[in-house]
Amino acid sequence: LIFSDEISYFRNDELIFANGNSRAIDNDVEIDANNFEYNNLSNIIYAKGNVKINNKKENYLIFSDEITYFKNDELIFTNGNSKLINDEVQIDARNFKYDKLNDIVYASGNVKINNIKENYLIFSDNVTYNKKLGKVFTKNNSKTISDGLLIEADTFHYYQNQNILEARGKVIIEDKIED
Repeated sequence: LIFSDEISYFRNDELIFANGNSRAIDNDVEIDANNFEYNNLSNIIYAKGNVKINNKKENYLIFSDEITYFKNDELIFTNGNSKLINDEVQIDARNFKYDKLNDIVYASGNVKINNIKENYLIFSDNVTYNKKLGKVFTKNNSKTISDGLLIEADTFHYYQNQNILEARGKVIIEDKIED
């Protein structure tokens, strides 16, 4: 189902353009945006302007200025002011790629991960978050804050299941707990 203030349908090309208060609903996924284009042949949605994806079955929200959703491949690319929220984490970044099949987020540009369940923050230029395997990898200008410790390094490898953080490159650890 598609709802919008204005819709143009190009039947020969199987293209739908929705302008103004647009919403697409497919089973448990709702996409809201100011405008979007849907290519029925390739099954690709491009949405722009206050984009929100609500996946009720998998329990996550995505917000961004723009998204491109390759539905057949289950890939979502965001561009600008991107945020992913699920029951465990909130990831903020300039852009990210979400591989739904493998449950991996590749985030870039002022990335911040707030893990509510494990109570830690991670900041970096680039982050790969593999939810299935419980692994977080960072690259460039990495910093984490957890339990009163501030750790800075070039890269992190964090293994959530074992609760092990490996920091590499110009590592600084500062205890922020006052005695």
